[in-house]
Order: sequence, then C-alpha cells, then structure tokens
Amino acid sequence: MKAIDVLKMPWHLLALAGKTKSFVHNPLIGSRRLNQWGLHRQRVALADRTAWTRRARWVESLSADDRAAYARDGFVVKRDFLPAELFARVRAEASAHVSQVRQMRQGRAVTRRVTLDLADAGQLPHCVAAANDPRLDRLMRYVAAHDAVPLMYLQIIIVDPDRGGQDPQTVLHRDTFHSIAKAWLFLQDVGEDDGPFAYVPGSHRLTERMRAWEYQQSLQAASSGNVYHARGSFRMPPEDLEGLGLGPAMKVAVPANTLVVADTHGFHARTPSSRKTVRMEIYGTLRGNPYGLGFGVDPLAWPGIRSRRASLLDDAADLAARCGLIGNSWPKVPARRMDSPRVD
Repeated sequence: MKAIDVLKMPWHLLALAGKTKSFVHNPLIGSRRLNQWGLHRQRVALADRTAWTRRARWVESLSADDRAAYARDGFVVKRDFLPAELFARVRAEASAHVSQVRQMRQGRAVTRRVTLDLADAGQLPHCVAAANDPRLDRLMRYVAAHDAVPLMYLQIIIVDPDRGGQDPQTVLHRDTFHSIAKAWLFLQDVGEDDGPFAYVPGSHRLTERMRAWEYQQSLQAASSGNVYHARGSFRMPPEDLEGLGLGPAMKVAVPANTLVVADTHGFHARTPSSRKTVRMEIYGTLRGNPYGLGFGVDPLAWPGIRSRRASLLDDAADLAARCGLIGNSWPKVPARRMDSPRVD
C-alpha cells in the first residue's frame, strides 16, 4: 500500500458507506483479502436490499405495469410519451438550438450536450418542459431507488465507424454495483441498425448466481487489464450470460417519442453500427448513496440550486479540472446547431 493511501485511510474507510466503486483508487475496495472475506459481496447485497426497501414506499407513484416491467426486465419503455403537438415542438426546438456545448469523445462516438435545467427554459422552453415531466421524474426516482432530482440534458450522439478506436459503451457492462436510473426520450426513430440501446433483461436482479459472479469479479478486479472493469464498471462477456441464467442482450429499437428508463446496474451497451449514425435525445441520470445515508436531504433540490443543478455541477467539474483534481471529460466546444454533424 502506498504511503499516500495510509494517510487517506480514514477517507477510504468512509467511502465504503457510499457509492465509491473503484477497485484501483480505493485500496479497501480493491483488497483481495477483504473481498475474500465478503466486503464487495456485502456491499452489493446491502445496496440491493436498501433499494427494494425504498421502492416499497413509492409503489403508488407508478402503474402496476411499469413496476412489473422494471421488476422483470430492469427497464421500462413508454411509447408516445409526449402529446404529439408538444413532441413536434420539442423536436423542432432541439434541432435548431444554437449554443456553446460540452462534448465527450469515446472511441468512434462523440456525445454533445447542453443542460435542461429550469433556468434554461428561456432558450429551450419545450425541451425543459419535457425534461421536467412529473411522470419521467417519478419513474427515474423509482428505478434509481433515490428520492432526488434527476440531472437532465439535451444531447446528440454521433458515431462514425470509420473514425477512432472502439467505443467502450459498445461493450456489455454495468455502470456500478447499485441501482442507477438513466433515461432517454428519443427524438428520432431508432432502428435495429441505428446503434440502439441494448439491455440484458433481468440482469439487474441479484440472484444467487449473480452474487457468486460479483464475488469472483471482486477478487480480480483490481488487477484487471480493462481500466473500466478495474474501476468498478464490470464488463460482461456475452458468452458468460447463459451461466448466470440470463438470455442475450435485447436491442431496444423504438420509434420517435419513446421514453426508455433503465437501471444501468444491469448489463447494457450501445449496439455497434456499421454505418454513421446521428441520434438526438433528451437524456437524464439519477444516482445517489445506495445505503440511504442522505437522510432524505437532496442539496440539488435546495432553492437557488435546483433551477441550475446540472449547470452548477458542470461548473464545479470545470473548476476541479483546472485545479488538477480530475480530468475534464466534458470540455466546452464552440457554438453550433445541436443537430450539426460537425465534430471537432
């Protein structure tokens, strides 16, 4: 263990009670001995029990069909989500929007986004209204098992198979060891060949075979050659799914105006496409402490913060990057139309 890790030990210990997942950045989480004794296995089991206890309090917030779809599959699909007139306005407004944007490149994929905070309603009133739909909010809170405010964005994903290396999102994986809600309201049709979202139905459930698989991964994750796996976003070889009692990943090909909300603790990926694809969507994410230690307090919902929550988090990340604390994953790029296929 490095000397700096010894000095940080109180922080590493405290992190066990939260959502920290990296087996390489936290020597306790990555300890083979502690994981042989069941550290990771118990963190996963406690997070799962806590999540279902929370959801039991919110059963009245969703329809029985939506609850059943989540329990069975790990994701919920809602077609014709917005009224037709509002959806037409959202799509026209989103495509024509011009502003400075943030951009991330991952292999062949480039994701460009702007925030959809309440404070952005002056520029994107219809998109902000759609992003703050109470039905979407309730569904995300239930799936994430977290009573907090989601972060919402308007984003476009441009994938060029002839440019760049492999997109890590096309590898079947889970984001972390506990429930997270991610949402996509697709503004265009997403066909089988358009690089659709794919999900392994039922892979969010903590079965006995899944417990054993998590245990085995925890013993070797810290030394994994895959940086994402080592950081706690476990990769899943498709040929191993059958051994867990799971079927293959299902492509979620859907028409425009379809909402998909998924628990990305389950195995998922972006399906590779052999041709260039451009997709625009309203995107949301919600994750929190998996053990319920927030005591119902959501600072992002406080007055003066809620209306600019995503923007404030982006600004905080910029500051941390300038101070050398983290890398800048979402740098700003010059203004352009949101639907522009141009990539810097």
